[in-house]
Amino acid sequence: MFTTKKISTLSKRPSCLDFARHGTLTMVGLVLLISFFSFTSLIASDKKTLTANNHVKVEIHSPAHIPLTKNGILKFFLTPNDGIHINTEPMFELTLDKSSNFELAGNPRFSKNEKGYLDFTKPIEYTVKAKNGVQPGKHSLKATLYYFYCSDQEGWCNRFSQPVDLTITVTR
Repeated sequence: MFTTKKISTLSKRPSCLDFARHGTLTMVGLVLLISFFSFTSLIASDKKTLTANNHVKVEIHSPAHIPLTKNGILKFFLTPNDGIHINTEPMFELTLDKSSNFELAGNPRFSKNEKGYLDFTKPIEYTVKAKNGVQPGKHSLKATLYYFYCSDQEGWCNRFSQPVDLTITVTR
């Protein structure tokens, strides 16, 4: 016949802080913990919503950090009001200020809907990188996003100039 013995268990799982308090957190564990938080800060992004245009809301997702030797992606989500669309021809354009420490790399990426207008469920993506000679630190990225928005019912179109002012940290 078999007998069962009750095995006592911990009332809660130990956390990293419990190990640190009891001196059992290994150096490897500490390095892994620090590495995790460093990695999450590299992939972090900042989000900014601009409402200067009464017909189109612009949300910008920008990288919080861009390494000197890497590119970063600026994502522009343009959300028009009902009855408004964003033209892809003439195409939108991002112009960086001449004093900017960043430059564009390549052409914008975007999707069109079935009518050939901007698919506003997906972002317009611009690749940016730090210019040669830029030192690590916080830098301002000032630019203007130009785009045409049109009324579906009334047939009018307007060109809008959306100022963009972001702070991005350039890292080694």
